[in-house]
Amino acid sequence: MRSSPTISISHLNHYYGHGSLRKQVLFDINLQIEPGEIIIMTGPSGSGKTTLLTLMGSLRSVQEGSLTILGTELLGASKDKMTLFRRNIGYIFQAHNLLNFLTTYQNIEMALEIHDVTVAEADTRIRNVLAAVGLEHRMDYYPRDLSGGQKQRVALA
Repeated sequence: MRSSPTISISHLNHYYGHGSLRKQVLFDINLQIEPGEIIIMTGPSGSGKTTLLTLMGSLRSVQEGSLTILGTELLGASKDKMTLFRRNIGYIFQAHNLLNFLTTYQNIEMALEIHDVTVAEADTRIRNVLAAVGLEHRMDYYPRDLSGGQKQRVALA
């Protein structure tokens, strides 16, 4: 039995600006990514890689074409639907985007606030995920006291 694609993109176009300043940055993108498939995206600066990834991450609204992820069509999705959808996917930014005034533990705790979990359950999850990425001994450290790789692992956690 064949499973449906994890990501299905059809005739996707994207633009920045309005009127005479409108510039097309994605042109008729068609792509299917199957479950378990690993994709590497390369291209020169300004070729639309980040734009495509932010669309697939539901961080930007689809303007034209079809973008279906995990069976959910994102064309025409409301901001609320996009926010709810993001709870089902993970997105790791190139820049770690940690809040410098929060500890490692607090940065991860903040991400759990969108979920309905008890304080005790959140504590268990945070400690488990920090152990999984090898940073349980750094839970009280601030981002300025972590290496670049450690910051990435906190972002992953």
